[in-house]
Amino acid sequence: MSRLDTLVAANPVQSKNPLVFGVIGLLIAFIVWSFFAYLEEVSVAMGEVVPQGKVKVIQHLEGGIITDIHVQEGDMVRKDSELVQLDLGTGGVNKEELEVRLDGLFLNRERLNAEANDTDLVLPKEIVEHRPAMAAAVERSYQARLRDLNSRLNVLKDKVRQKELSVKELEQKLDNTERDLTLSKRRFRMSTDLLNDKLTSKMDHLKLESEVQKLEGELRTLKSSIPKAKAAMREELSKIDEEKTAFQREALEELGTVEQTIAQTQELLSKATDQGIRALIKSPIDGVVKNMTYNTIGNVVTAGEPIMEIVPIGENLVIEARLNPIDRGYVEENQDAVVKINTYDFVRYGSLDGKVIHVAPDSTTTQEGETYFRVIVQTEKTYLGDKEGVYAITPGMEATVDIHTGEKSVIEYLIKPVLKMKHEAFRER
Repeated sequence: MSRLDTLVAANPVQSKNPLVFGVIGLLIAFIVWSFFAYLEEVSVAMGEVVPQGKVKVIQHLEGGIITDIHVQEGDMVRKDSELVQLDLGTGGVNKEELEVRLDGLFLNRERLNAEANDTDLVLPKEIVEHRPAMAAAVERSYQARLRDLNSRLNVLKDKVRQKELSVKELEQKLDNTERDLTLSKRRFRMSTDLLNDKLTSKMDHLKLESEVQKLEGELRTLKSSIPKAKAAMREELSKIDEEKTAFQREALEELGTVEQTIAQTQELLSKATDQGIRALIKSPIDGVVKNMTYNTIGNVVTAGEPIMEIVPIGENLVIEARLNPIDRGYVEENQDAVVKINTYDFVRYGSLDGKVIHVAPDSTTTQEGETYFRVIVQTEKTYLGDKEGVYAITPGMEATVDIHTGEKSVIEYLIKPVLKMKHEAFRER
């Protein structure tokens, strides 16, 4: 036996190791499995729990200075609950002052109506009870004006009485003069007969003639004086009417001014009331106070600037997520999703099953320059675990959303990098 044979006999060729066959078999099985095993494709988006109804942003059209804050961050409020009181800075327009002014105008209107129509003064009972001092002042003013009018009228009435007495005196004197003239004429006729019979002296006869002429002159004077006296009396009477008319005319003119002032004051009061209503900001819905911009009395609120937000309660909760633009082509409505609430440990408390109900058609860019698509996911329930209310989901909680966009076999995952390299290779300039 040669040396070579001896070496071959000493070191026989070993059969193949079974481990190698096992590895090859596993590799073949893995390749076969990778063709038939599928993995889910997922797009991950960060989001926040929000009510399905719109969050109400509380703003004020005019702005103003905060004088009172009735709520704090996180407070639950009901519809029409008071939130913030503002001072609108309306240039001193005060509702209470306007109400006082208006009541005074109403009282003066009644006074002027009584003066203009020559009737008794009757003041509104409600205002008299509410503002007795003001009503008493108006009553005193009314009485003082009446006294002043009556004083002037009494002076005129005295003058009328004097003129009336003068007329009566003239009329009485006229009667006496006519009677005296009649007697004087009779004596003169008798004296004429006696003079013709030379039974009286010429001198006496002339005296009688002179007396008749004198009485006739007085009679003419009296007859002309009486109409003048009566005219003077009528003039004084007309002055009384003029005084009354002037008093009523003055009251009517003032009444017109008061009516205009009442209308203007009522308009101002209406504005002040509206401003008062607008100055008190109330909640438009039942909800929770969130994102308060101001927490200090005296802060200046700019017109249209958000003051706070009210997150509705009693609304269905959804997840509003921000989807990366790269994943937009894979996400569509009605796709399943898994929602993990960051507040609760996912491993311990589990997740929520949900479904995509809306994908924004346009992207949104934040102030930081981040671009995203808004995606809304509706969950099947609003709590974690099996018992409702223990681990409740509330608005404002942050969440991670895994959106199931499809399936891909394991072999596709494995060869994807190779295919990508194939398409992108040899493309440099």
